[in-house]
Amino acid sequence: MDKHDSTQRAQHRQEVARVLAGFTPADIAAWDQAENLPTDVPAALAQAGLLGSFIDTGHGGRGWDALSFGLLCAEFGQASLSLLSIVTVHSMVMEAIRLSGTGQQRADWLPVLARGEKLGAFALTEPDYGSEATGIQTTLVECEGGYRVSGRKKWISYAARADVLLVFGKLEDGRAVACLMPADAEGLSITPMKGLLGFRAAMLGEINMQDCFIPSANLIGGIGAGINYVAAGALDLGRLAIAFGSLGAMEACVTDSVIYANKRQQFGQALSKHQLIQQMLADMMTAYKAAERLCWHAAELRSAGSPMATMETATAKYFTSTHAVTVANQAVQIHGAAGCSAGESRTERFYRDLKITEIIEGSNQMQQVMIAQNGMGEFVQSARRRQRLLAEN
Repeated sequence: MDKHDSTQRAQHRQEVARVLAGFTPADIAAWDQAENLPTDVPAALAQAGLLGSFIDTGHGGRGWDALSFGLLCAEFGQASLSLLSIVTVHSMVMEAIRLSGTGQQRADWLPVLARGEKLGAFALTEPDYGSEATGIQTTLVECEGGYRVSGRKKWISYAARADVLLVFGKLEDGRAVACLMPADAEGLSITPMKGLLGFRAAMLGEINMQDCFIPSANLIGGIGAGINYVAAGALDLGRLAIAFGSLGAMEACVTDSVIYANKRQQFGQALSKHQLIQQMLADMMTAYKAAERLCWHAAELRSAGSPMATMETATAKYFTSTHAVTVANQAVQIHGAAGCSAGESRTERFYRDLKITEIIEGSNQMQQVMIAQNGMGEFVQSARRRQRLLAEN
């Protein structure tokens, strides 16, 4: 890795950490308990330029590479996975426009989104369709000047506050489409969702659309491109964000556990002196270090434009989120009763939040299918290369 790039990324990460340090642990716990995020929080992130970090400077962003973006997500994960969720879906909306939008759409939308003047939400999931999105029921009916959109979306992060929604649906002939819909569109209503297991401050909502009009200029990616291109490209970035965010939360769980184990006394000595606790800490540290390498590898491939980036991102998301849940479980165990009490530690929040990372941006079962289907060829090719080498000898 180039030394200049490494130094620059470290500076970027320190910048993010300084901004997030403005929110105290008590603030973050209060958001979770109230299931609400104060409006000045995303405003502060926008002012610091953290909402469009990976967008090029010509479109109002910071021009950070994939690894710098990933490290930003890791810092958010250490602080609050609810905040991570908001940054993730907002970034996915921008990524869809960046990859699939026209030049005019990029010029119109990316600057206001990158600067945080408008905030976006990614509206794919429906009550009956989640990770397998090909059966979505939201429909777009062509009319004069555009389309009328009807349907329901559910469990949409930041839906309760977003200014614009990237909505996925289908035409009457079944072709998939994606479109940008202002949150104040006539016929659109959003109901905040409460009582969730995790991501409680992510302002999730249920969206109901009844003949909502959108102009033709708001279609992103063209007719038929909604799922295989627009959603796929955005979800790839979303998985990278969740992988790094889970990594950040893992680091927080390990750090908190080490500090607590050194402080807490049991049978006349610190918990950290007991071999069974050391075994748990060793497993947690090993999982973290393995996940870190997978995340960095995926980001480096993405920055290099490698065709393997999507596969490695799915692997990183699957491994990191799966092991993050285990690490959070071990952190709660080490903290004991304190780990089950919101007022005593943040481990119970990480435990709840990290479970959600196994589900969002494509469930881990969907990641397993993707990894298996795409990865088998890699190992078959490796075996064939070995056979050729043996034959030559």
